[in-house]
Amino acid sequence: MYYEEPYRKRHKSTPRRREPRRRGFGAWLLSLPLRLIALILILALLGVALLYALPVSLFAVEPDGVELSLTDTLPPAPANILLLGLDKIQANSRRSDTVIVASINYGQLKLTSFLRDTIVDIPGYGSDKLNAAYSHGGPQLVMRTLNENFKLNITHYAAVDFQTLVDLVQAIGGVELNITEGERKIINHAISTHIAPLESRGYPTDPLAHSGEQVHLNGVQALAFSRIRKLDSDFKRTYRQRMLLEAMLHKLRDNLWNPAMLLRLGRTLFNAVETNMSLIQLLSLGEKALTAGVPSQLRLPVDGSYTDNGSSLRLTDRQKCIDAFRAFVYD
Repeated sequence: MYYEEPYRKRHKSTPRRREPRRRGFGAWLLSLPLRLIALILILALLGVALLYALPVSLFAVEPDGVELSLTDTLPPAPANILLLGLDKIQANSRRSDTVIVASINYGQLKLTSFLRDTIVDIPGYGSDKLNAAYSHGGPQLVMRTLNENFKLNITHYAAVDFQTLVDLVQAIGGVELNITEGERKIINHAISTHIAPLESRGYPTDPLAHSGEQVHLNGVQALAFSRIRKLDSDFKRTYRQRMLLEAMLHKLRDNLWNPAMLLRLGRTLFNAVETNMSLIQLLSLGEKALTAGVPSQLRLPVDGSYTDNGSSLRLTDRQKCIDAFRAFVYD
């Protein structure tokens, strides 16, 4: 007697469906036909060339419906673009902590800092510190105030708050700056006190470990560096802000062929930067700034044109500032 296993028809198993492997941009590009790759590269280079060729004189045209008090006697080039850094970490703060005019032309980038505590005539509001203009009328009033007081022709601006500045530095992978030991201590104190709210938003708030030449700073550390004032003066702080901008441009030039970094930077720029410039204008000016080399720098008011009472600067020779700007920018 024996036991026989009854026959059972086996069902064919359904083969497991494999998920398609995700390929990076480089692998995707290499998988294309050679002629198509060449066409894409030719079109990309053509687009870059056309954007670079866009004349900066287009930025001297006053937008419709906005009174900016332009000075007609200035040349249309270079383009003078207002850059604003807004203090929005603290609650109910709407003043412009950073006021810089970037003068951009082919092969030229010049940065002029306007000290925020300078007493100026704000149209419609009388005499007050320059950084109060933004709280009264936003970037349009800041442009008009600078145009009227210093005989400029600014028509376009880009404004970021401090959180966005952190995002921009993070997007490019941090920056390298020369840091003194005194600056390092103040950076770490700032991170642990008034910049601490950024930690609750997921930003790294590690202290800066050392000082020296070409120290790597993350976004929060770079923000703290740009706000240092008590170590020396507001004059030196505006210098640090210009140095931070220069370091960011240098990092960008070194990573122009890094698509992941450019994608992160583009997402931050288009989502968080307040501006009245179109995408084409931003890209065109960005190309010119990146190819201009090391930027030249100026600070206004210049020495001998103001008195300092400790909390504000009162102009005693406004024309000296106007002449200094024109000599610096238009040479």
